[in-house]
Amino acid sequence: MLDGLLRNTLLIAKREYVERVRSKVFRITTLLVPVGMGGLAVLGQFSGRKMEGVQNLAIVSSNPALAGAVKAALRDGSFPPQTVEVVAPATDADLARLNAEVSAHQIGGYLTLEPVPGEAEPKSTWISGSAINLVGKAQMETAVRSALIREQLAARGVSDAQVHALMRETTLNTMQVKNGAVVTSNSERSFLGAYILIIVLYASVLIYGINIARSVVEEKTSRIFEVLLSTASSDSLMLGKLLGVGATGLTQMAIWGALLVFYTGSAMAASQGIHGLGSLGITKAELGFFAIFFLGGFFLYSGLAAALGSSVSGEQEVQQFSFILISPLVVSVVLLPFVLGNPNSTTAVVLSLLPPFTPIIMYMRICAQMPPAWQVALSIVLLFGSVWGMVWLAARIYRVGVLMYGKRATLPEMIRWLRYS
Repeated sequence: MLDGLLRNTLLIAKREYVERVRSKVFRITTLLVPVGMGGLAVLGQFSGRKMEGVQNLAIVSSNPALAGAVKAALRDGSFPPQTVEVVAPATDADLARLNAEVSAHQIGGYLTLEPVPGEAEPKSTWISGSAINLVGKAQMETAVRSALIREQLAARGVSDAQVHALMRETTLNTMQVKNGAVVTSNSERSFLGAYILIIVLYASVLIYGINIARSVVEEKTSRIFEVLLSTASSDSLMLGKLLGVGATGLTQMAIWGALLVFYTGSAMAASQGIHGLGSLGITKAELGFFAIFFLGGFFLYSGLAAALGSSVSGEQEVQQFSFILISPLVVSVVLLPFVLGNPNSTTAVVLSLLPPFTPIIMYMRICAQMPPAWQVALSIVLLFGSVWGMVWLAARIYRVGVLMYGKRATLPEMIRWLRYS
């Protein structure tokens, strides 16, 4: 009996795998995802280089010395403007002219500095034509803060040359302790490498899990299952579907991984300062854990998707239930900055041990800083234990649900299905 179950399961898995690998969707997504990721990387690099602050502005203040100090701070900042007009003091006619120039896009805006009696810091207001200008706002805040510090230093007898040296930006090198040794580390590239792998993990688990539910509903509504059940059991059908789709996902991951390895070893990557996966902060251990958590997350969410797909009567209902599937994944991705910055916090540790969050949260922690071995081992045991429980649960719901047509199953009905042999 077990031989027959295994044989039928492998036949169904082969059918699912071959059918999906030969599809146009597989070929298109396999090609477009790396092209799209590369395009986004180039676009982000280009936009970063082209990012600039306000190029033309004016400073309005009743204190010419303060306005001059802010102008000097803007000139020494990260995004020095092309022109800075100082209007000190300003008349109503000056303000009307500046408003007209902002409206005509002749200047990006103007900064007003109003001294407050009894306080060292003036009331600062940035007036521009843009509703959202975070770079310009940060540029003005930094300049005002720098100008106030300059004034305080000058008032204490510090020379202009010394002030300039003290206010100069500092270059900070980053290193990391690995296996008890201090090694070089590039924080930006390490974050980018971890971010890419986590997003790929999230998208793969989500997309393939939803595909399982849609596939079940499609075959259920077309009555294909009635034919398949004449030659194989419902358990073989569900397990074969999970294995086939999982193998498809691993194939796609392997192709993308090979392309990434090829790129990091190419002359183009070398010209950008990339020499192998290690320069992107991606290690062999991280790739190994990626495969483990991809499989665990895939089978956990796919088992749930198969159960939900067999309990509904149409694809539209799958969309309604999809929120149940994606909620833990979305929460995990939202917490990405927090977990990468605080990998050993209580919140990160607890969530990484909860199976719905384990695939992404624990993998985040591994990418940021390797957790204690017992935590990694426990998370994997709990994850695959939950996979076994979910597959067992889904198989019993699937066994009855695939033959139910015309209505959505209620929770009490699905609980009764679990009692069926």
